[in-house]
Amino acid sequence: MRTSFRFLTSCCLVLASTSLCFAEGRTVARVFWQDDTDATVRYGDLKRSAEGWSIQPTPITDFPKLDIDAQSLVQMRSDDGLLLIGVRDDANGELGSGWVAVESGAEEEPHGDHSHWRLNNSPSVLHVNIGVDQGNPAHVYQYGKSFVLANDAKNGFTITSASALRSSESAPDAAKFYDGGNGHITLAVIEDQVAYSTWIARDGDDSGRVDVVGLGDNEGKKYSIQCPSGGLHGATANSGKVFLAPSDGVCWVDADLECDDAPETVDVHYLSLGKDDDDAPLRTGAFENLDQRVVFTAGKGENAKLCWIDASSDSPSIESLPIELSGDESLTTPLAIKSRGGKSLILLFRENRNAPETDELLVIDVDANRDGNWEDAALTHTVDIGRNQIQGHGGHHQALQLPSRRHLLVSNPADGTLSLISLSDWTVQETFSVEGQPARMAAFGE
Repeated sequence: MRTSFRFLTSCCLVLASTSLCFAEGRTVARVFWQDDTDATVRYGDLKRSAEGWSIQPTPITDFPKLDIDAQSLVQMRSDDGLLLIGVRDDANGELGSGWVAVESGAEEEPHGDHSHWRLNNSPSVLHVNIGVDQGNPAHVYQYGKSFVLANDAKNGFTITSASALRSSESAPDAAKFYDGGNGHITLAVIEDQVAYSTWIARDGDDSGRVDVVGLGDNEGKKYSIQCPSGGLHGATANSGKVFLAPSDGVCWVDADLECDDAPETVDVHYLSLGKDDDDAPLRTGAFENLDQRVVFTAGKGENAKLCWIDASSDSPSIESLPIELSGDESLTTPLAIKSRGGKSLILLFRENRNAPETDELLVIDVDANRDGNWEDAALTHTVDIGRNQIQGHGGHHQALQLPSRRHLLVSNPADGTLSLISLSDWTVQETFSVEGQPARMAAFGE
């Protein structure tokens, strides 16, 4: 009789524990997002329970207070449970710019061929490096384990990493500055051995200039190459090549990992993107990578298209898929992802600053038959989303594939919401009110 009572008691405790677990929800990911209304970062644990999805917006209590009339957050990158967030001002860096490093509170627990993330701690600021000598970064990149900040006002760039940030007692000790590039700088870094840093000049001797800067064992080496047109904005690396975005088309070079080529021997290859209705050359402004392909957009209105280059080819060429746009619509930089089922997908936002209620998420399946050839690329889904709030360079929708690769989060800046979208059927599972103006996002989890 006593044994039966103990058994029943144990069963009740298990059921109670299970019910409590379902009520509280299982944490799927810890999500971070920038709020452009007050230039801060918030987070929330995305949970799923029997009642549905939930997320509770929470401030990072020790995040530095910025002057929202003159300072803003720029790009945000993550690695090994750590976030690096760029800070820019409206005074060419003279008011205060730099970066903030944030511990996510997420810890990776390896299990042989996979790992789990434990979310036992609250996020906290690890380092703050904001001052008048930080060069006003506009772009923050991640190449391998390296974070790279473009210090526009200092005509150079800074490199750090999660391990360097954690092992350094002070922010200045955690990062190293390199001269290279000028004005509004974009960067490609290859194997921590060499960086390609662009000059924004449209005219003159420095139009089209790219500084090739040695890193690591190559530190101290430096030379410059020239693209046939200026206004460079966009750089990336893929398959041993560097791709650059001048005002006309795309240029590429073989990556010089020893940083010892004679500049006059470097072949700068040019690929045309065509011309618009006014006979002006088409250009792009940012690249994404998906496996061995470089992905980007070009053109407006009837000339708008999604483009890609097979970087592994000995003779790279541009392929494209037309994207229909009205005169008031524009495309965002692509997000390239692999679904949990292995699909290669390119996601774009079709935005209208004059009628933001018509904004859509476009889904392009670039390899439907999975033969590795993107000739069957096609627009397969359009998803209605919330509204943009485009002002200057900000206010665009942002998308984030969650770590499980089953869902996508979309920020709707004008609505103060985040939308959770299924990657299996492209339905909106839930839209969360987070207030403010949510922008760039990052996530950690299973």
